[in-house]
Amino acid sequence: MIRDRAGRDIRVMIAWLAGIAAGALLIGLIMIPPVIGLADSGDFGRVLGVSGLRVLHPDQSYEELYFNYAHQYLGYGGYTLGGYVSTHVVFVAIAGWIGRLLDGDVFDIRVLGACYAAAYIWAVVLFVRHSPGMKSRTATTIMAASLAAVLLFVFGDIGYAAYFQSFFGEPYALTAMLLMVASAFALASSNEPAGRMFALFVVAALAVATSKIQNAPLGIVFALLAWRMIGLRGDPRWRRQVWTGAAILLIGSILMIVAAPDRLKHVNLYQSIFFGVLKDTPHLERDMEELDIASKYAPLAGTNYFQKDTAIPQNDHVLHREVLQRLSHKDIALYYLKHPSRFMQKLDRAAENAMYIRPYYLGNYDASAGKPPGAISHTFSGWSDFKAAAMPRSAAVYFLVFIAYALALAAVWRRNRSGKWRVAVETMAVVALAGAFSCVVPLIGDGEADLGKHLFMFNVCFDMMVVSVIAGAFYGAIKLAGSKPGTGVTAERGKLGAGRIVHHD
Repeated sequence: MIRDRAGRDIRVMIAWLAGIAAGALLIGLIMIPPVIGLADSGDFGRVLGVSGLRVLHPDQSYEELYFNYAHQYLGYGGYTLGGYVSTHVVFVAIAGWIGRLLDGDVFDIRVLGACYAAAYIWAVVLFVRHSPGMKSRTATTIMAASLAAVLLFVFGDIGYAAYFQSFFGEPYALTAMLLMVASAFALASSNEPAGRMFALFVVAALAVATSKIQNAPLGIVFALLAWRMIGLRGDPRWRRQVWTGAAILLIGSILMIVAAPDRLKHVNLYQSIFFGVLKDTPHLERDMEELDIASKYAPLAGTNYFQKDTAIPQNDHVLHREVLQRLSHKDIALYYLKHPSRFMQKLDRAAENAMYIRPYYLGNYDASAGKPPGAISHTFSGWSDFKAAAMPRSAAVYFLVFIAYALALAAVWRRNRSGKWRVAVETMAVVALAGAFSCVVPLIGDGEADLGKHLFMFNVCFDMMVVSVIAGAFYGAIKLAGSKPGTGVTAERGKLGAGRIVHHD
């Protein structure tokens, strides 16, 4: 690693500059009026009451309340117990406490946005601070600055940023995922990994796994990644920390799965059956017979749990006893294993929605901004608009992309004997696995219901893969350029005569 005469690492300065740039970007994008957020879509209620918040003007029309406009101001209320199980509510409650300190009358959504922004900035700083060190100060500067620019362009996009000022669980999972990977890279690049950084990794990984029930199984994979870090240090204290962290992730994931309320399981199972397997099936009678579902429920095929005026009410106790209490998601998974062509059809359906970072049917502006109902912001939307317009809509394409990425990681892993390098590579392998998991699980767990939003984590993981590929390309190009005569370390040594001292570590 190249340091200057004072022993300072140039990446530290670039990291702080990147953090300042990230903060300025988010303030300009979503916090300076007109304030940008996301409309409710009916999901906020399960978070607000538990977090001590409430809608300020519930007398608005249905469209205004849930779809046309975001809401900058909310009221405070009592804390209620609900069936929503997620550590996300703790994060929102903390933002609510901060909001009460700043203004005891109304809660400004920008307080929550600032909390998410702080987590995002922290992740950017960690990524850039621990970017690959090159053989010269100039090359290191270019590498760190390039990584910072890509991180801001991709994850600072309005498609992601607008979520920060909403009560969806997506920004919680996004920022936690970024912090988890950034802290893993920080640990892998350190000569003496710090216990505090490992604690950040565990907390961030646990936050991802407990952000929503469908992410809970990811905690098991994160626990394995934590266990792989045991070789980063050789002392007994570190081994105890790693084993403790891995156990926390494993237990937390299991508790998240067990704590899922029965009603939510039944809702998701209804979606998996009637809005998943039986939706658009060319063999309705055969599929119902295979799942041992009575023919009288055929009119429900293609309906979702929240649809009104269905032939049989979704909360019908006979339907629950004969179908929802008897079947499980294991039966859905087995069905797709027996009929892979049907699952590929569902994957193609997912691929049609996979590249939409944000829901374009939800308004971004508060009604006070005077914008048309449902208006959305396209400021700094280059990445999200590109993905929505130009990315493929075929599951086969993404399957090949993931296979190619896995093979590339395997090649890098085999070529590098360093345990630190291998932990970094394994971290990105976990990201890719989480992406694939986040595409498959919603189809089995919730059918085709709200696919665009349920595939949000797939977007996050896919974009992290893209960033890693771009960063790897920069690394290779800079390293190749530095090996040419008169460049890189050769040029850097020529500056020694001018009084600059170069330190390698």
